[in-house]
Amino acid sequence: MTRISIGGFVAAVFLIPVIAFAQVGQGTLTGKVLDRDGKPLQGAVVRIQNLGNKEVDEIKTNKSGSYSFVGLYQGRFKAVVIVDGHALMARGDTTGDDIFVTGGQETTINFDLRKAPAAPIPASAAPPPPNSKGKTDAEKKADAEMRGAFAAGLAALKANNYDEAIKQLKLAAEKDQSQPAIFGNLGLAYLRTKKYDDAIEVLRKSLELKPDDAGVHLSLSQALAVTGKIDEAMQEAEECAKLDPAQAAQGYYTLGAALTDRGKAKEGVELFKKSIEIDPKYGPSYYQLGVAYFSSADTIPQAVPALEKYLQLEPNGQYAQSAKQLIDAAKASSPGK
Repeated sequence: MTRISIGGFVAAVFLIPVIAFAQVGQGTLTGKVLDRDGKPLQGAVVRIQNLGNKEVDEIKTNKSGSYSFVGLYQGRFKAVVIVDGHALMARGDTTGDDIFVTGGQETTINFDLRKAPAAPIPASAAPPPPNSKGKTDAEKKADAEMRGAFAAGLAALKANNYDEAIKQLKLAAEKDQSQPAIFGNLGLAYLRTKKYDDAIEVLRKSLELKPDDAGVHLSLSQALAVTGKIDEAMQEAEECAKLDPAQAAQGYYTLGAALTDRGKAKEGVELFKKSIEIDPKYGPSYYQLGVAYFSSADTIPQAVPALEKYLQLEPNGQYAQSAKQLIDAAKASSPGK
């Protein structure tokens, strides 16, 4: 039987995972309006309201009956079709008919007035007209400047120009402290520049404004994990799992890596298993699970199937060479070898 020293070897091949951050913010809402004869309706007003910040916007349908809102903040919306001053049909105002706009994605909501109530909807059921409270010229200017800075910040974030993203998003926040998407994206920019304390501060601010944003809970969990605040990170990962289980796989993976790196591989194993349970096709979780199993001679044999699964999913992945070396080391250290 061949014995080898694997402690230093594992340290050499273990790679802290690269955290994948999702952009928070602007989404698009599109759709088509058909009249009571089933034909495209031109000139109908589609009025929407963000149910979180109460912001209202409206647009008229084109000759094909289509409409499109861009640059919307993520959140739940209500939408109403208005014809000749009468609200005829609403969406997003009842349970099971939610309209949720997600940053970076397009949501489609169509209106078929053949299915609308015979009588107009009560005025109280429709969102108020935009600027019904009357914004001053200064307020309109500040709003335009905020939107411009927010858009510039998102563009810089997408281009990996993090310093510019931080500059623009901070400017947007100065103009409007009520938008959770601004603070959420600012938190991502801070994370990517490893300014973790700043990230934690603004991500918590985002959650004060919108507590049910799973993506922000995930980002906060990652920032807390990197700074060693494991218990708090776990709470945020679990909150993310309640709101959106699919995103929680990344949170558990990051927490597991942080724990393994701090010598708590046993706890890391359980978190990698949770990540795999949520997303069985996420290769890095299998790799890190294999690494964690190397913490004890008793569990080294269990590393082999996890690492082999990683190679099956990502044969040319960033950890492929390390996984092969670990498999060889595990087999060489097993009895009978």
